Amino acid sequence: MTDIDRLIGQLYKTQSAKLLAVLTRIFGIHNIDLAEDVLQEAFSKALIDWQQHHVPEKPAAWLMTTAKNQALDIIRTNKTKTKFSQDLSQYLNSEWTLASTVAQEFQLPKIKDDQLRMIFICCHQSIKPKSRIVFILKTLCGFSIRAISRALLLTEATVKKRLLRTREKLKPLSFELPTDDKLSEAMDTVHTVLYLLFNEGFYSSDPKKAINIEFCQEAIALVKMLIDEPRVANQDTLGLFALMHFNIARINARVDNEGYSIPLDLQDRTLWQQEYINTGTRILKLCDEVNVTSSRFYMEALIAQQHCCAATFADTNWSLIVDYYDDYIKKTDSPVAKLNQAIALGYTGELNEAIERVESLQSHKALVNSHMPLAILAHLNAKTGNEKLAYQQAQHSKEIGGTEHEHRLMMQQLQRLLNRPS
Repeated sequence: MTDIDRLIGQLYKTQSAKLLAVLTRIFGIHNIDLAEDVLQEAFSKALIDWQQHHVPEKPAAWLMTTAKNQALDIIRTNKTKTKFSQDLSQYLNSEWTLASTVAQEFQLPKIKDDQLRMIFICCHQSIKPKSRIVFILKTLCGFSIRAISRALLLTEATVKKRLLRTREKLKPLSFELPTDDKLSEAMDTVHTVLYLLFNEGFYSSDPKKAINIEFCQEAIALVKMLIDEPRVANQDTLGLFALMHFNIARINARVDNEGYSIPLDLQDRTLWQQEYINTGTRILKLCDEVNVTSSRFYMEALIAQQHCCAATFADTNWSLIVDYYDDYIKKTDSPVAKLNQAIALGYTGELNEAIERVESLQSHKALVNSHMPLAILAHLNAKTGNEKLAYQQAQHSKEIGGTEHEHRLMMQQLQRLLNRPS
C-alpha cells in the first residue's frame, strides 16, 4: 500500500460521512445510491489525480470541491428525469440558483445539520435497531465492514446484508430530524453509535495501530454537536460526553514509543490530561443536578472516573467499581459489562468467583465467538499462578480473534503476573 493509498483510506474514514450527508441532502434520501456513487467517484478521482500529479495542500477541501462539482454536473444532466431533494428542487431546477444553492449546502453549518439528519434518518422506526447501528457506523462514521463486524460481534456477511436492506428501507423516508415523540428512542441509538465510534478509536481494530485518535476526536465532536443542539440533546448525552473525556484523558499514556499498548497498571499517570478529567468531573456534577442516576453512560462515566482519580493502580477502589457495575448490569444486562465486572472482582481478591463468572459467560450468544472471555480467563488464572492453564487459554484466545496489539499486551501481562521475564 502506497502513502497515497493510506491517505485516501484515512480521508475516507474522516470525510466520507460529511460528504455523503450533504450529497444525500441535495439529491434526497430516495437517491442515496446516487449520493454514494458520487462519493465513491470523488475518492476514485482523488486516487488517480494524486498519483499522476501530487497530493493537494488541502486534500479534504479538494475532495469536497470535486464532490460538489460532480453533484452540479449530475443535477444539470438529470434534472428533467430525476427528482432531487423536494424542498430544494425549485432552486436546483434553475441555473440562476443551482450553483449557489449547492455551494451553500457544502458550507460547514449546513454540513453539521445534514450530519444530524443522516444520523436520525437511520434511526427511523421502520428500520430495526441493529440495522440502524450498522448503517450509521458505515455511512456517518466511515467504518469499514471489518470494523463494524468486530465492534458489534457480527459476521461480515451479516453486516453487508443489513447495509443493503437498510438502504432500501430509507428510500421512501424524508431526510428530516425525528419528531418529538420519536426523539428519545432515536437518541438512544445515536448515543450507542457514537460510543462505538469512540471505542473504535480508543481500541483500534487496525492490527498495526493501537489507537486511532481521529475517531475519538470525531466522536467527541459529534457528541458536542448534540449538546450544542437543544432540539436533540438529553441527559444521557451529558453522561456520554463525560465518559469520553475521562477516557481520552488517558490516551497519551496508552501507547509506548513503538506504538504498542501499555496496560492501565503500567501507565505513566503524569501523562494523563487533567483538563479532560476536570471536564468529565464537571459534566458528571451537572448530571447529578438533573438526576441522571439510571443512565447507562452516566454509570460508565462513574466507573471511568474511579480509574482517573486513583493516584496509582493499587489505589483503585475496585469494590466501588464492582458496585457500579451492579447498577450498570441491572440497567443493560450487558454481557461485556459482566466480563468487566469479573475483572474488577478479581482485583478485589475474589479470583475464584471472578473465574466462575467468566466461565459462565462463555456460552452467551453475544460472546460465543468472541476471544474476550478466554483472554480474561487467561489473565485471571495467571493471577492465581495457574501458568499452564493461563497460557493454554491465551493461545486459544489468539486463535479466535483479537489484534496483534491485543495479543502482545495479553502475553506481556501474563508474563508479568507469572513473574517471567518479557
